[in-house]
Amino acid sequence: MRTAMPDTHRHGFTLLEVLVALAVVSIALIAALRASGSLQDNALRLRHAVLAEQCAENFLVEQRLQRAFLGVGTSTSACTEAGDSFTLQATVTPTPNPNFRRLNLDVFTTEGRLAWSVVTIIGNL
Repeated sequence: MRTAMPDTHRHGFTLLEVLVALAVVSIALIAALRASGSLQDNALRLRHAVLAEQCAENFLVEQRLQRAFLGVGTSTSACTEAGDSFTLQATVTPTPNPNFRRLNLDVFTTEGRLAWSVVTIIGNL
């Protein structure tokens, strides 16, 4: 006769092992979500920077084409690039040479965050 031997080898996982595995997986998923959110924020910042740079370049080209010597002071204008609106703030200051002026051009997003800034010298052509 054969006697049944008790099964000393267990099959499957214990409840504690399953809980530990779930905790590890949830921590990994949370880290992946934070990383993807950060990448999305960086992509939006890069988009704003590129479009704001284009606004600034358009402003500078427009000033060169008008061939008008900018007056000293601060002016504000609006710009729209690819459906995004920006505000340009141009601050013109004199230089020691009266034929040149310093132009600080700041481009802000609709939220008021500085997206691009450029400083250049313009001459009286």
